[in-house]
Amino acid sequence: MASRLFALSASLALLSLLIPSAHGKSKTASFHVEEGSNNIYFSVNIKCDGDITAVSLMQTDSPYSRENGWQPLTHNFGTVWRFDPLDPTMPPFSFQITDSQNNKFVAKDVIPPNWKPDTVYTANLIQA
Repeated sequence: MASRLFALSASLALLSLLIPSAHGKSKTASFHVEEGSNNIYFSVNIKCDGDITAVSLMQTDSPYSRENGWQPLTHNFGTVWRFDPLDPTMPPFSFQITDSQNNKFVAKDVIPPNWKPDTVYTANLIQA
């Protein structure tokens, strides 16, 4: 009896490692800053597992973002999203990505203050 209980307990522990929980899911994403991006126009090609349905950006050092939070990006085409701010941007940038199942993931400060166009940055996305 004890050996069966131990085997069942071990099986459940192994199964819990194989099935992701609803919270704490994570995945990796790449962010290719498109050629032509600058501090008044920002375009990024985002690649990650799953379909992206919405993207928002937060400018970590911007007083506007601190007051207004996440700012939505416009879907340009394919996996490219763009941001047309009213004022020059203030990186670093964090992204909130919504997938087709309405899960939200965050990449914190993935685009650094000294970002360059035509550069790829990668980040772990943490479920919000």
